[in-house]
Amino acid sequence: MNRSIIHAPASSANIGPGFDVLALAVNLAIRVELQAAGSDGFSLEISGEGSDSLPTDRSHLIVSTAAKIAGDAIESVAWKIESNIPMARGLGSSAAAHACGVAAGILLRDGCAPQPEEVFQRLSDLEGHPDNAAACVAGGFQAGGRAGKRWTRSHLAIESAPRLLTLIPAVPLETVRARAALPEQYPRTDAVGNLQSLATLISGLARGDWDAVHQGCVDRLHQPYRLPLIAGLGEALESLRATPELRGGWLSGAGPTLAAFIPDPSSGAELAAEAVKILQDAGVPCRVQILEIDPLGLRVEEMQ
Repeated sequence: MNRSIIHAPASSANIGPGFDVLALAVNLAIRVELQAAGSDGFSLEISGEGSDSLPTDRSHLIVSTAAKIAGDAIESVAWKIESNIPMARGLGSSAAAHACGVAAGILLRDGCAPQPEEVFQRLSDLEGHPDNAAACVAGGFQAGGRAGKRWTRSHLAIESAPRLLTLIPAVPLETVRARAALPEQYPRTDAVGNLQSLATLISGLARGDWDAVHQGCVDRLHQPYRLPLIAGLGEALESLRATPELRGGWLSGAGPTLAAFIPDPSSGAELAAEAVKILQDAGVPCRVQILEIDPLGLRVEEMQ
């Protein structure tokens, strides 16, 4: 290996009722450049999101993940890591980082680009669920699952390629805390209700039926328990769902980012003005970012 570049996209998981199942890859990413270091040995430079808080040694998540696969081969590499994925905001930063580490480890171990399926299996094991992993590796709209000891992924159709409006609070919400808020058991009516919503949502996206998408994008399994963790978040989501130009509306991943589809390409960030005010009045600064679906997923480019 002389020089290689790994690109792993962010993702918005759950999409309402698809808890630990559905995810969309979006056009934020972690980019890792690996350069043969020669006699200089290991080095690591990081920039972008997390550059003021993440370690710059072998304990960095991407490097340590690669080391579990490639061992001492990481020592002969000059690493450059750049990210524009907000951390602990429900946009799949952990999955993207793990994906880069797994891909780098396999690349250093085998001397060639990794097979997507091996990356997906390892990544799902590390994450403990396949939704973000499927979207990060394969791109587009994905459903993840499990069959026996293996994780599964299925590409789902979207009639058009709508943009996503995301409302990203300035405060983090760690996945561990968000998971701890969930109950151990659910009423049967909640489970059945989510299955009904999930079918409506997937069908609506495949047909471009935005009324069905809006109707199906409701959840009883995780959002009612996670939204109260951040002041004003539930009210802000209600505001997004009440905006006619937006369809759907969900807590992205474990949160606290909120997201909704924008079917009309002429609309933009102004649609979130009321939701932004709700959060700001609750003492939660936030920003609006318009994202597009990443159709490609994980990319590994080997340079000559």
